[in-house]
Amino acid sequence: MDVQQIQPPLHRINVAQFHLMLAAGVLTENDRIELIDGEMRDMPPIGPTHSGCTVGLIRVLTKALGERALLNVQGPLALDHRSELYPDLLVLKPRDDLYQTGHPSAEDVLLLIEVSDSTLNYDRKTKLPKYARAGVPLYWIVDVQHKSIHEYQDPDRFARRYRQSRSVAEGAIAATLAGVEVQVTMTDLFRF
Repeated sequence: MDVQQIQPPLHRINVAQFHLMLAAGVLTENDRIELIDGEMRDMPPIGPTHSGCTVGLIRVLTKALGERALLNVQGPLALDHRSELYPDLLVLKPRDDLYQTGHPSAEDVLLLIEVSDSTLNYDRKTKLPKYARAGVPLYWIVDVQHKSIHEYQDPDRFARRYRQSRSVAEGAIAATLAGVEVQVTMTDLFRF
């Protein structure tokens, strides 16, 4: 007689419990952890190329957008009651309180950017469906290894995918954010 093997279920937490862990000091701001579908996931360390691409994006976006939008680097994005992610860069709608009274949600996002040095598959397979489901309108993955930007727009919330996508490896990629045409060239990001 075969003994049936069972897999114990995962114990998932919600965003409120995640914040309680932070407030209690169980987790600190130095812990690089995201909450996805109730699972706490470690984020990989940030290397110099990843950091440099982020700096390049900040420079271009700040110059183009000025006060028309807010930039948030590796800040929290509340997607639902079981998911709080920390994208590399958020371009947000301006808010008088500078998001001090509550984390931004997908409705606040103009552009979400993940810089992918070693996490391209994860950013596409795990994060992209979450962002599409939440209604993030424009999602870029900066692909460090292939020196390109993958753009996803027009989210289909029910199918958890984006209806339009393209990849740019030469020249520039452009988007209209807060009524301003923003252009990011590959040389803005990749200097190696």
